[in-house]
Order: sequence, then C-alpha cells, then structure tokens
Amino acid sequence: MVFKPSNRKLYNAQPMRLGVVGKPSDWLIASTVDYREVKERMNLELVDIPIEEMTSLGEVDPGMAGAEAVYQRLKEIVLRYDLQGVTLRCFDLLKTVKNTGCIALSKLNDEGIPAACEGDIPTLLTMMLCKRITGELCFQVNPARINADGEMLFAHCTLPLGMTVKHEYTTHFESGIGVAIHGELPTGDYTLVKLSGDMNRLLAVDVTLERCQYEPNLCRTQVWIKATPEVSNYFLTDPIANHHVLIRGHHAKEFRN
Repeated sequence: MVFKPSNRKLYNAQPMRLGVVGKPSDWLIASTVDYREVKERMNLELVDIPIEEMTSLGEVDPGMAGAEAVYQRLKEIVLRYDLQGVTLRCFDLLKTVKNTGCIALSKLNDEGIPAACEGDIPTLLTMMLCKRITGELCFQVNPARINADGEMLFAHCTLPLGMTVKHEYTTHFESGIGVAIHGELPTGDYTLVKLSGDMNRLLAVDVTLERCQYEPNLCRTQVWIKATPEVSNYFLTDPIANHHVLIRGHHAKEFRN
C-alpha cells in the first residue's frame, strides 16, 4: 500500500517546469520539498513565483466573471513562465482579489496542466506522477471523516469538470465568497495516491467510490470512498500528508511495476 518508489519510476523522461505561486499554506502537513532533489529524482524544475503576480489583479467581481479573471491571470503566468504544472497559494486571494482560485485550478487540470491548491508542492508532484503513469485527471482531496472499517469521506473544491457526471457552482466553503464547484463523480473504481515531499514514500491503493453527498459544512465536492481497514488505519496513524489525489480506475499496480 505504502512503499518506497524507485528513482526510475519517479523520473520524467522530459524535463518540465512547475510553478509555485506563493509559498505553501502555513497549515499544510509535510509540504516542504528539496528543489534540487526534485530536479535530480523527477526531472522537474520548481520555479518560485511571487504571489503578488496574482494578487496584483486587485478586487474582481465576486461571481463567475471574477473567477474567470483569476483563471486568465493564472493562465498568463503558466504561459509566461513556460510551466507544465502549477500550485497556487490560493487563500491569499480571498482578502485581496475577493474571489477564489477554484475555477482556475479546475480549468487548468481539465486542460492537461496539473494544478494544485494551497501552494501544496508534494500534491503537485503527485499529480505529475499520476498524469505520466495513468493519463487520468486528478482530484485533490482532503479526508473529512474516517471509519475504522475502511469507509472514508473526502472533500475539496477544485474538482476538474472532466471527472464529473454533473456539477453546479457554489461559494467557497471556508470563506463563503467567490466560486467553487460542487460536482458529482461516477461511482466505481478509483485509485488514491500520494507521494511524500521527500519522495521516499508513495501511497497507491485501489478504492471504490460508493456515493456522493452534499453538506454545507464541508468543501463543496464530497465523495464516500470504500477501501480496507488498513487504509483507514493509515489515515488515522501515519498519513503522508493531509491532501491526497484521487484518479479514475484501478491503477495501484502501475505505480509499483
């Protein structure tokens, strides 16, 4: 379930540039990485970009027009810096831009540019690995409830619309402002993945998405996952971090082989 990945498995055939727009959010667990080691082991160059390149946008419309403006600015940064992936310290936008990065990150992911929120670098590295190995879209998720029998609720707001069977727009959970996505995913086979910041631990486990729900007191897209008691115990005792990545299909063996 959790294993040490080989450098061969991590290494990207072509060099790529990943943008870190703002530093990782202060509350993240295990979010730091060694930039030089990432370059050596994954052939990925991390490029620091000041958050001011986003916040200088100023206050925008609080609805979809503003969310689209955030997307356009982030897409400009991706093109200007020649990035193949990006992570954004999105909570800084709430007080300055008065909208969220949820739509921007969702759209970039749908366009094939892995995009993580909260400045989370290990999650972005996980997304890059998932894309190379499986080609699947990635949904960055947080555990919200964990039952000892292996049933777990995951939630987040930056779901790629390409993973949904239907969706609607609502407000960002923590702030109540801007635009976030409440999406419903098809039930069935998925894989839960997470690479640690030091790249020495990799979780890749096949799971089943049983149902979707919606409660107002959680991040807007909410899915119940069925795994094993071993997976529940991992989250309760020794998780790699808080954010994990959910992809369609059973691919756990592909990360090992």
